[in-house]
Amino acid sequence: MPLTPENSLPQIRVALAGLGTVGRGVVRLLQEEGARYRQSLGLDLRLVLILDRSYRQKDTSWISSDVKFTESLDDFLETPSDVIVELIGGQDPADQIIRAGLEEGKSVVTANKLLMARLGPEYLKLAAQRNAYLGFEASVAGGIPIIQVVSRSIFPDRISQVRGILNGTSNFILSEMADGGSDYQDALTRAQSLGYAEADPSLDVSGEDTRDKLAILSALCFHTAVDPNQIPTQGVTEITPVDFLYARRLDATIKLLGVATNNGPKPVLRVAPFLIDNGLPLSKISGVLNAVEVTGATLGSVLISGKGAGEGPTAVSVVADILEAARQKGNISQAIPSESDFEAELSDPVASSDCDERYPFYLRFFIKDRPGVISTVAQILGERKINIDLVLQENWADRSNYPFVITVEPTPFSSMREAVDEMKKLDFNRVDPLALPVLKE
Repeated sequence: MPLTPENSLPQIRVALAGLGTVGRGVVRLLQEEGARYRQSLGLDLRLVLILDRSYRQKDTSWISSDVKFTESLDDFLETPSDVIVELIGGQDPADQIIRAGLEEGKSVVTANKLLMARLGPEYLKLAAQRNAYLGFEASVAGGIPIIQVVSRSIFPDRISQVRGILNGTSNFILSEMADGGSDYQDALTRAQSLGYAEADPSLDVSGEDTRDKLAILSALCFHTAVDPNQIPTQGVTEITPVDFLYARRLDATIKLLGVATNNGPKPVLRVAPFLIDNGLPLSKISGVLNAVEVTGATLGSVLISGKGAGEGPTAVSVVADILEAARQKGNISQAIPSESDFEAELSDPVASSDCDERYPFYLRFFIKDRPGVISTVAQILGERKINIDLVLQENWADRSNYPFVITVEPTPFSSMREAVDEMKKLDFNRVDPLALPVLKE
């Protein structure tokens, strides 16, 4: 580890790949808070290189002249460094950067949820073999330090469930629909205009972003890696203003949740919009905020909330991992994630048909109103021993596109799926029925 001539402190050399929104935030923190980090750590944390293939088109005048820039991946990998920070995202060359750094025994920090969800077991195994630090706090819930909480603060307890609002874009859209009566498309357009949604928001609104984050959280909580592609996932595109109208009648709201429960041999995972009782803390998380609720056998439930995305919050999580890597390099403290946090082989999550995953359900219909509709629906439910709790009907002028809601008592997901599949075939439907699991106090 080199010594800096001006202060004789051991120097930790940081190489950053990606000068996007989060990358800029990381650079600002390292520059503006560098003196405090040096005083606290007794180490000189120094940014030496930035890889960005479009850096010539960006304003870099505010970045220290000591920092070098490159467009070449080879130059980036060959330049001496102690900590590599990967903020490019996607599959390639991010995977190459992470693997190369770990192979050389360097500390690696990443915010790449896609790669951590799919390749986390491989990376952590490689990190353990090379005695390298791998930090990925920013890959889940942006600025919320949930990975540190789960892997350290709550580790002594046995975790039975983790669930949360893990995508700020979807949460903003649903909050807009709940508060202002906007339809889905108008709420999405507003999210895009404010920079909360990408031009192509499909990863967010489909639930896939939440799914990847849930896979990472589940692996940390339950020490079993799960292929995210096997997690049952439902997005928010089918939610309408009518659903919030009925939700208010039920003293509830709608949130996209990732839920992982471990009461058996394998964790059960699911991503879906849930109807959430207004008495539950998760119902109060609005806008672009994220929240994670962890339930332990001894501790009970702990809810952590904060901004889930953006330059500042995510950059804080990235720099926290950089500081942890620096502590390890300087032998100040050591807290290296272990491959034991993930099993070496991926395991399929337990599908709803293979377990007793039971919830009350909210069923919403848009129909051509005519006699016998409710009795037909009730017969389909009754054949599967699904008990009706409530039937809700608002006054509605358009009887050719009439919405009504049925809520049912706790039911296995598999039974509800079978019932909805049969209901979709009914000729009075204007759109397919929507089934949402319900969380109650």
